[in-house]
Amino acid sequence: QADKDFVHMIDFGPLFTSLVVVFAAISLGVVATDKIDSHNFNLQANRFGNFAGVALLIFSAVISNANKDAFLWQRSWKFYVGVAAPCVVALLIANIVTTYTGLKKPERVSSSIECCYQNTGIATSVALSMFNGNALSEAMGVPFYYGIVEISVLGLYCIGAWKAGWTKAPPEEPFW
Repeated sequence: QADKDFVHMIDFGPLFTSLVVVFAAISLGVVATDKIDSHNFNLQANRFGNFAGVALLIFSAVISNANKDAFLWQRSWKFYVGVAAPCVVALLIANIVTTYTGLKKPERVSSSIECCYQNTGIATSVALSMFNGNALSEAMGVPFYYGIVEISVLGLYCIGAWKAGWTKAPPEEPFW
């Protein structure tokens, strides 16, 4: 019964609106890249995208810690394990499956990263459209923390794969 009540509480209008905006932005970016044959345009679009990503990260950090009752670093261990598990488990499963199917090592690394990496911007826009107040701070903590896990896990994985000779980059190259 509680699940049915929760579904009735969801305002699907803002949810679908945020998903349409994300889909439209991605589509517009793909079409613009295809239709506009300009290195300068691609460079400026890339800079704008990086700026937007950093701004979203800062915004998420502020909002997820805006409520003293919902600070990101004061949650139950279940939150951290539950949010981090999909990233870590996806990386492990992807490595096992790609190894079993016989992909070359660089292809394993690429496939594993793609399976693990998720666009937290979509989750952030959904949280912004569906929650308010304390619930918003709690909800924004999920994509923000998942992003931290992604950066950490994939960063270590990429360095490890590179130094283990699983990438096309020579493992003997210095890190700096």
